[in-house]
Amino acid sequence: MGTSASSRGPGSGPDVPIVPPWVDNPPATPRPQQPPQVSPGPAPSPGSQPTSPGQPQPQPSQHQPLQVPLQLPAIPSTPGRWRGVRTSLGKFAGGGADRARHLRRGLSHYSRSGMGGSRNAARRMGGSASAASSLHDALTSLASGQPLPPELGIDPLALAGLTPADIADVLVDAIKPIDGTQDAEATRDSAARALSDILTQNNDLTNLSPAQVDQVTAATLGYDVAHRIELDVGRSIIDKAPTKGEGLERLQEMKDYVREVVAAQYAAERAANGAIGRAVIDRISRDAIQQAFEVFEEEGGL
Repeated sequence: MGTSASSRGPGSGPDVPIVPPWVDNPPATPRPQQPPQVSPGPAPSPGSQPTSPGQPQPQPSQHQPLQVPLQLPAIPSTPGRWRGVRTSLGKFAGGGADRARHLRRGLSHYSRSGMGGSRNAARRMGGSASAASSLHDALTSLASGQPLPPELGIDPLALAGLTPADIADVLVDAIKPIDGTQDAEATRDSAARALSDILTQNNDLTNLSPAQVDQVTAATLGYDVAHRIELDVGRSIIDKAPTKGEGLERLQEMKDYVREVVAAQYAAERAANGAIGRAVIDRISRDAIQQAFEVFEEEGGL
């Protein structure tokens, strides 16, 4: 992004929330549950329908998925939330044998104090998870020949004759329309980069394998988390490096590391969930982001 390196990042204090009220709230879709255990029940009442032995009884309504998203309050920040982050990342930018340790400590500070913990970080990045799962849904539909999700507003016939790059642009516009916000621009750039990565391998966006669709999804998440960190505290690296060129190298080193961690966590979450679908991938994406920030906290040694 053209504005990332020049961004001074957000301030701190109660008037600058960690998680603004306009951030997407996590969907209320429950996690998969084990099938209910069948146990002998009371004898059926007169007039009721008999059931065969071993047939599960109807489950109460509380087991049905919730349809209304959770409405969570904004999370206020505290003064000095970026102090530890900027100090550690400044030392990382300065180079030296300990720069890897300073990077890990900086990211740990970012998650713990800057974001108020991995759960808040995942909630702050909820829009990234939503966009990534939407892209996963679209690419899966194209590969299987199924109708595209109607909410994307894409006419499959309109894709015929387009170049791969044009198809990528259509997908980016559909999953994250331009709205003038920094978050939207970051997510659009992240999705575009992920699609560009898969195109450089001479792949057809309308016929990707499930593994390739997951690759795009994980890359979208990784680019977006790295963008968020860069926008918030990336300037600390640029300003503290001996030269601007070295600062840009250190910044890229940080972003590459973040993307690797996010990709690893997405792969782990994906492997633990065999089913696919928009709701499942959305949950996997959110969990992968939270797990990545937990890794940052643990590796920082704070």
